[in-house]
Amino acid sequence: MIIKSMAIPNKFIRSNNSFGVFCDSGIVFSICALIFVLPASIALLDSFAALAVSFYFLKRINSIILDWSPQTASMNFWGKFHFIWKGLSPPENILNRPLQILTGGIFMSVLFSQYPALSLMAFIGKFIKCVFLYFSFIDAFTDEKRIRLFLGILFLSAFIAVLSGIFQHYTGRDFIKGILIGTENFVSTHRISSTFFGANGFGAYLLPVIALALHLFYTAIRSKKTWILAGALGLFLALLLTCLCWTYSRSSWIGYFSLLFAMALLDRHKIFYSAVIFLICIFIFLPSLNKVRHMQLIVDQDTSLQKGEGIESILDQGGSGRGAFWRQAVAIIRTSPVWGTGLNTYTRIIKKNPDMKQWWYAHNCYLQMAAETGLIGLACFLWMIFVLLRNCFYYNHQIKGLWPLTFLQGAVSGLLGFLVQSFFDNTFYSVQLGVLMWTIFGLIVALMRLSPLTAAPKKEPVIVL
Repeated sequence: MIIKSMAIPNKFIRSNNSFGVFCDSGIVFSICALIFVLPASIALLDSFAALAVSFYFLKRINSIILDWSPQTASMNFWGKFHFIWKGLSPPENILNRPLQILTGGIFMSVLFSQYPALSLMAFIGKFIKCVFLYFSFIDAFTDEKRIRLFLGILFLSAFIAVLSGIFQHYTGRDFIKGILIGTENFVSTHRISSTFFGANGFGAYLLPVIALALHLFYTAIRSKKTWILAGALGLFLALLLTCLCWTYSRSSWIGYFSLLFAMALLDRHKIFYSAVIFLICIFIFLPSLNKVRHMQLIVDQDTSLQKGEGIESILDQGGSGRGAFWRQAVAIIRTSPVWGTGLNTYTRIIKKNPDMKQWWYAHNCYLQMAAETGLIGLACFLWMIFVLLRNCFYYNHQIKGLWPLTFLQGAVSGLLGFLVQSFFDNTFYSVQLGVLMWTIFGLIVALMRLSPLTAAPKKEPVIVL
């Protein structure tokens, strides 16, 4: 482990650069608008994501133009080329190197893809877009005021989605898109999905919001002057947990229990707090699952396992058929273990099988990633996550600011819950949830970059692995 320094990001743009200020504000507006419409409209989500990335490049190009004459007058061709390259490069951050490695690994899967055109389209239109959306976030959200604005918009959007889910529970149809309750795979007529395609997707969306709200609620309670905020957050949390319960999404519930564990791990003072919430949910969630879906958390049947049944039998009974989906994914991985079948090709590969009753997703993001981008692509992604979380836990013990630390702990807990939930579902492969994940990446890194550590007032130590 090597500790090297990274300068605290410049939070200001030159006063004479009015266009740069406009682009910077445009990024903030686009990302806030993106997070607001995320539950309701994929088309608007893609539009605002493209707008944020466009403002990001315009801001970079404008900076190059302003500095061109004074700084390149004595440069040769290669010096000018390096100047342009440097000007277009993303802001320095802890994920630059892991992202370079991940991009290279995924691009190799595109080169060796069984459907090159399909993979190239997904590489540019999905992966690269999300990467530059992440860069746009950390480039523009460089102060706590903007972070608070983003979180406020996120909470407002989630509040509307939650109300829509509650309305759907009582009336059978959500009030935003008119989605009928229980239409997801015809599994249950009692699972709310709000504006999302399925209950599992809605549950995954709720996890980062719940984690942030839990940490903020705890901090608000401990702060003597924020009882109104604490009351509002308490009501909001009650609505969030009610909707999470009514999704009856076991994958999301496991993700939720994981984020509670992460909460206790990040702050030992919250162990009792997280344990109480865990027990409340155990005594409310699990009985309701048994009553509504006639299932247990692990197995699909509402009966106790017969004595003598082995682990294989247990797996066959649980997961709503995920054991079979995972075996299909493993079989595909074995056909091309290094580079995979190609980005965005899993559905095409599955369709080659004449059995059309099977699902066209692995219901495990990591197995599907390994199938499409190979074990190398999966390893690169997990390496990036490891570097991010390693730095998060380092900063967690260093940041002294109450609210920035609360934001960071909430975002990290939510991300861990989200990643655990993704082990049981297609979360990464949903347009909405994939963008949400990269936005949470940006939020976490932005919080670390704007929070100077007390041990190093001029430079921030960053762990690079």
